[in-house]
Amino acid sequence: MDKQKIESFAKLPLPPQSEWGFIEDIKSPLEYHFDDSRGCDAGENKDCLANGVRIVMEFTGTVPETAFKSLRRVLNAKGIPETDNGYPLIFRDAADFEHEEFELATAPESAVIRAKDTDGIRRGVYALEDQICAAAGKALMPCSMRKKPFVKHRISRCFFGPTYRPPFFIDELTNDIDYYPEEYLNKLAHEGVNGLWLTVYLRDYPTAIMPGHGKDAEKRYAKLKQVAQKCLAYGIRIYLFMSEPKIWGTEYFTLPESDAALHPELIGFHIRKWGFFCTSTDAGKQYFRDTVGGLFSHVPELGGIINIMYGEDNGCCVSSHQIYGETPENEYCPRCSKRTSEEVHAELASVINETMRKYNPDAEYIGWFYAPGQKDGSHQSERLRSIAEAFPEDCTFMLNFESGGKLEQLGKERRIQDYSLAYVGPSKLFADSTKRNGKTGAKLQVGCSHEDASVPFIPVPENLYDKYHFMKENGVTAAMQCWYFGNYPGLMNRAAGALSFLPFKENAMEFLEELARPEWRKDAPEVAAAWHEFSMAYRNFPGNIAFEWYGPLHNCIVWPLHLFPVNEPIAPSWILKQYPEVSGDRIGETLGFGHTIAEALTLCQEMNQLWQKGMKRLQALIPFYQNNPPRLADISLSGAVGLQIKSCCNLLEFYLLREEMFYTKQNHLARMMEIVKDEIANTEEMLSLCRKDHRLGYHSEAEGFLFYPEKLEGRIELLKDLLEKDFPAFDINAPELDEYTGRVMNGKVAHYGEKNLLDNGTSWLCRKKGDQLCFELEGMKDKDCTVALEMNRIHPPIKVKFTKEGHHMVCSNVYPATQNMVIRKENDLFTFEVDLKLYADFMREGVPLRINVIVDDTAWVKHEPLPSRLMFGDTNWNCAGWLTE
Repeated sequence: MDKQKIESFAKLPLPPQSEWGFIEDIKSPLEYHFDDSRGCDAGENKDCLANGVRIVMEFTGTVPETAFKSLRRVLNAKGIPETDNGYPLIFRDAADFEHEEFELATAPESAVIRAKDTDGIRRGVYALEDQICAAAGKALMPCSMRKKPFVKHRISRCFFGPTYRPPFFIDELTNDIDYYPEEYLNKLAHEGVNGLWLTVYLRDYPTAIMPGHGKDAEKRYAKLKQVAQKCLAYGIRIYLFMSEPKIWGTEYFTLPESDAALHPELIGFHIRKWGFFCTSTDAGKQYFRDTVGGLFSHVPELGGIINIMYGEDNGCCVSSHQIYGETPENEYCPRCSKRTSEEVHAELASVINETMRKYNPDAEYIGWFYAPGQKDGSHQSERLRSIAEAFPEDCTFMLNFESGGKLEQLGKERRIQDYSLAYVGPSKLFADSTKRNGKTGAKLQVGCSHEDASVPFIPVPENLYDKYHFMKENGVTAAMQCWYFGNYPGLMNRAAGALSFLPFKENAMEFLEELARPEWRKDAPEVAAAWHEFSMAYRNFPGNIAFEWYGPLHNCIVWPLHLFPVNEPIAPSWILKQYPEVSGDRIGETLGFGHTIAEALTLCQEMNQLWQKGMKRLQALIPFYQNNPPRLADISLSGAVGLQIKSCCNLLEFYLLREEMFYTKQNHLARMMEIVKDEIANTEEMLSLCRKDHRLGYHSEAEGFLFYPEKLEGRIELLKDLLEKDFPAFDINAPELDEYTGRVMNGKVAHYGEKNLLDNGTSWLCRKKGDQLCFELEGMKDKDCTVALEMNRIHPPIKVKFTKEGHHMVCSNVYPATQNMVIRKENDLFTFEVDLKLYADFMREGVPLRINVIVDDTAWVKHEPLPSRLMFGDTNWNCAGWLTE
């Protein structure tokens, strides 16, 4: 494929924010379209609203005006006026109810809603709307319900709010943009959301500990108060999201060490360029009292704080082990080394909690222990369980619901890392954490996850049903429903909101039908059946962190296909305009060593088959909803996800056939051409959908579109070019293919058992003993060393690193779950073994491996590092030689 055309494709401009059509969708009012032929039979309540309604307010608390405005909109859409002799809608006090608890009873003569407080009335009004919407004609469905939340804190995020991270680094509290339009808040409130998080950095707020901080604090306080008060009108509280304290350093997410000039003890110790923030000092604790106290004293309406206390970029001394894996986390700090991690974390949580509750006694502190790579039963897992047990009971301890869980796919155990909507979970660690004497929170992805974050949501509510069923049974009281993505208004938000209340439906299909009824009315059973099939389909998503972060489901609908090997990497899904801007052909990067391409293809084909089965159900309903744009949009969205799944299958099959053709000389060109033609058709269909639905392609964490009409048009041209030029020019016996496969080994060649010298006097050799590769590295004392070993040409290299400080690490995110490498260090001799049995499915018999050994600034094969990427680092696989018999 023409490299210049790929470069031009990469430079296609992103849609500017002024053209983000989904913002208008978010800002638009909820739409109501009633076709009596699709309405449900109201039975004894039939025509009970024919003479209008009369609101009877016996409730003595503050009336939620925004909820009643919404109710009147629903009545108006059905042509039901308010009249003096209309059907009574009676609102009454219920002093013994809990916060947000409500009761709704409808009968032919009246409807009665009872609640203790404003938010209970609000929930009752929305439930009443649902009964009106479901019924045919001027009626409401007969019902008697009493509901109360067991998930007290249901926290989402503004879909298009800035992340306050690169590349744009926009702080929403310093501009005049309204990220919380009234109608958007109305939608979220209807969906059960009662909290929204937004990002803050404590370095932006004043403290006597660091006198230079807080220059624009007053402006930030003012915007924050404005946002908090606006959201409260819809029963939604603002939670401050942070990962504090920050590490000391020079990156965007750090604190400069000069800020510790008055209190040098704040820098507990260093590991290389990083300094760790000591919260065991008086100054460290005062830093939190000053900054958190300032925020809550100026804005007491805040709902609380979500703080990543472990993971991400948290810089406290007891998080230092994240730099080098198994390093004891408080080994070096003169103060924290005398304390346990459990003590340090509990103390910081208490300091923050006590500070904010001085100004808002109802504020909730949620300590998030973000451990996406934890393995159930590991030392890390046991430490986190111990921290949970010691965490303050009046604070919420939160973990990722799924991270570390085990999933069997195709007869093999897979380990779930980070978030997952496809995997039900939970992990054993999460399950164990719910047994603590205190409150537990779940970090979930309600709308979509890293598996596919380029659509507003994935319609798989039964997956949420199973997650929330566990949460109900085990007393989970808070849910952070999203990261930067996974929060678009719609079906999945509504499902999470409904599932957060008791009584809990004990039958999943009954729940799905109840969820569908207000919008799909008498078609609810058929829609529920489609959602069931979508949910079962999505559970086939390959349980693999690489297939999430770098996975094709997000946007392979705009990836080029390469018939000739170009050995180019895969682009990250969560950030734009970073290396590489266009994904290449190293498709194994999307899988690591968690799945083979054949295994991933089998799973995705099963996902596709079940998804298309559900789509047929929804497509059959299209004729009945021609005058109902929101429901047509729901069907269209399901179709777009289906196209993504189809495209993913095609991509995997294309490269599976290509690699087999290269190595076996078996000609697969005819089938590969069919795939390319099918991809042109899929891309054209997605182009048509994108022109109608401006939500498609947008990724909230990337703060931009992964695919959009111009990109889709560009891909179509690239694929046509592939058919017209590359296929006719392809020669299965071309010399460059023999060089690619190792039939011809150009460049450096190392043989098993032979010592290989580097220019700096160090050396390495590899012995092959049966299924073991035994490496010996000499002269490594006080040096940094990386060994990169490629099992094939499209998967990431296995990397083992040794540091001059004496640490070692294995890049385990891309390895099989069973990887347990034996590593020894004796003076300047380092040895380790690689078990080839673990990689047998990724290797071809008789094909040489590729390798490079990098020691400080010297390498066996000159190394030109690539721009660093998460999981893969800066290793350049083009800078390698061959390892063979």
